[in-house]
Amino acid sequence: MKCPYCVSEIDAAALACPHCTRDLYLFKPLLERIGALEAEVAEQKLRLDALTPVTEAPADDASKAASGWWPWIAPLVLLLAAHFTITIWFDLPTLWLRVASLFIPLPFGYFALRGSNRRFGPVLAGGAAMALLAVLLMSAVVAMIDHTPVLPANWREWQEFLQYATSITMSFATGMIVGRQRGTLQRSELRQHAMLIKAAGMINSRTLNPERLHGQVEALQKLMAAAMAAGTTLASIATGLKDVAGG
Repeated sequence: MKCPYCVSEIDAAALACPHCTRDLYLFKPLLERIGALEAEVAEQKLRLDALTPVTEAPADDASKAASGWWPWIAPLVLLLAAHFTITIWFDLPTLWLRVASLFIPLPFGYFALRGSNRRFGPVLAGGAAMALLAVLLMSAVVAMIDHTPVLPANWREWQEFLQYATSITMSFATGMIVGRQRGTLQRSELRQHAMLIKAAGMINSRTLNPERLHGQVEALQKLMAAAMAAGTTLASIATGLKDVAGG
């Protein structure tokens, strides 16, 4: 070992440095403790290195990103299958297709936000794009069979086209609202709640219970989400069945 004063090599059992004659009685236990801690840190580092997961290949990340599109692709496929089955295969009234279109997108909107970090706006925009593409492809199928134009020919047809797409979007949005309300709070929302609690504590002279206030904020959020879900459901039904009912 080395003397902590003159940095000379000395015997590990020495109680005083033979070179500078300094007392080592107080320093030896401290040096031994430091050495033991260094050995323990090195051992823990080896354990952490052994537990470090192997980095996944970029191709695996790409496959995960591609699989993240299923909440939009699956309802699109199901809507087209329902259109073909109801209106072409069985030749049933359009009302049955509209009713099916109210229920098909809803669960996929739910899972699009349930337990994910996706933002509400981009997910809703994807749902609207999916709805427009579904209605457009339905129109294309009818055009191939009946030899009619793919796009609407007049304002009334455009109105029906957009109302149908809106009803699908509203159904998807209803599922999104329920999924966000049922899911865990996002980090940004937790930060907002923490800021609200701090602000309330600053302006409230009485003792504030943060857990109680946080529960009240969550209850208010759930109530607003339920009201929004009910509103989008009614809007989806109204826009989806308006033209079928002769409105």
